[in-house]
Amino acid sequence: MATTRPAEPPPQLDRRPEAKAFQIDELLPRVREGKIRIPRFQRGLKWEDSDRLDFFDSIYRGYPVGTLLFWQRQAPAARLSLGKLNLDAPARSDALWVVDGQQRITTLAEALLVPPASGERAIYFDLAGVKFVYAKAHEQSSANGREETDADRVPKLPLAVVLDSTQLLEWLFAHPKLDPAQRALALDVGKRIREYQVPCYVVETSDEQVLRTIFHRTNRSGRALEDDEVFNALFGSLRQDQPSDLRHVAQKASEMGFGPLPEGDVLSALLAVKGLPLDRDFADALRRDEVPAALRATEAALRETIVFLRRDAGFARVELLPYTLPIVVLSKFFHEFPAPRDRSRLLLRRWLWRGALGARLTGATVGMRQHLACIRKDDEEGSVQRLLSLAGTAPAEDIQQLHRFHFATARSKLQCCALASLGPRDLVTGETLDLPALLSAPGEEKVPTLLRGKLAEDERASGLANRILHRRLPMRDLIRAITTASDARTLASHAISPEAQAALRDGNASRFLALREASLQRTVEHYFQRQGEWSADDSPSLASMIVSEG
Repeated sequence: MATTRPAEPPPQLDRRPEAKAFQIDELLPRVREGKIRIPRFQRGLKWEDSDRLDFFDSIYRGYPVGTLLFWQRQAPAARLSLGKLNLDAPARSDALWVVDGQQRITTLAEALLVPPASGERAIYFDLAGVKFVYAKAHEQSSANGREETDADRVPKLPLAVVLDSTQLLEWLFAHPKLDPAQRALALDVGKRIREYQVPCYVVETSDEQVLRTIFHRTNRSGRALEDDEVFNALFGSLRQDQPSDLRHVAQKASEMGFGPLPEGDVLSALLAVKGLPLDRDFADALRRDEVPAALRATEAALRETIVFLRRDAGFARVELLPYTLPIVVLSKFFHEFPAPRDRSRLLLRRWLWRGALGARLTGATVGMRQHLACIRKDDEEGSVQRLLSLAGTAPAEDIQQLHRFHFATARSKLQCCALASLGPRDLVTGETLDLPALLSAPGEEKVPTLLRGKLAEDERASGLANRILHRRLPMRDLIRAITTASDARTLASHAISPEAQAALRDGNASRFLALREASLQRTVEHYFQRQGEWSADDSPSLASMIVSEG
């Protein structure tokens, strides 16, 4: 059980931070020469297009855009990436590490230092509309198929030329048809951006924790960060420690082929491993010197968890896992019992499937707390039995209903597992499909729809009967592949009977969906019964029942 430690007072600065202001045309040369660096603990970029356009509009209008916070210290030679800007920076003793302001500096660097390639989206200033816009480099002055208007004939000013007044003048000379007002506007835009002063603080200290405290307070007081981002900021290592932060742990887990784990789930797993509550602020409960070992323990526990989910429980990818609670609970279990008995693994599998089929594994705080409390140190089999007691004795009433398929729901994910159990084959080649590759392919529709439009007017078209675990093909090609397939095994691997194939070949979509739904209903019911093993003996192993006479 975690013990409560007295709160330590935050460290003080030996020297007050220097307050100054950089003009943008002074700031960006420091970026280009590698003096400005992004620490490892910074969160990923979160701004949308609208945020970047508003940012430049504020600069143009002279609005405040916030204060930058830098940490002045040495930096090694490194390959730097600020969005689309990539450069090789030499080692230096006076680097300015960005503690707060990454989004703003990256946006400035991308827009003002990186000329867009042909076809690439970039920010321009619309001289006709007097506003900042996104456009593609080769389309920025075209009507894109519309009837050209006067505004379309006015070229848009690329921001990549405004930082250097000479480049801006060359751009103006290359567009002699601009009228005097438009030329003056372009010059004014360039002047306003170059001369805009960004306030900043430069902190000089050898105490890394000072910067983390400032970062924590700065970002907690405004637009809130996610807990995993705060963790990386407070506890992530600036050195090359392995693992250095939650991001690194998530990446290592992803390399096992199970799919990407959200960093928020990795943080929950770490707190569970440490025996800390998941619903309270962890900043005061963790000591910095504990974190490297906690990250390593979490990485090891997640590795065993993923092996169990894939090999024992049969979930090929994280996308098929109906709930995230098992990731956290199993991480704690495998941390306490890294090499459990085979009987424990079997019973854990039943707990997972029964809990999922009974809709008892929701990630609500109370449910998570109950499950984590079942796992007690030095009591492997008792922990498993307590987990089993929470799984229930019967599936949820609607778990086998095949209507209204939506892959984001737990029910649909479980039904997809039933589809996967058939060993789906490629309808064109007959080869067994690589399901992990299919589920990891980009795009929102992980399980493609079979029939659309007029062929999907039957009420069953919204359900599982109209979904298929297969590589994405145009509907016409998919129908042709089904109706011309001669291998019964390939069709059966998608729960398509010869009668259903004949119905689709005859253009009877309703009958095809009805026949396939009936086949899928049998598949789902049988699969869920087999996975739940509801009537099986759940007693612990014989070894755990032997009482020593000592």
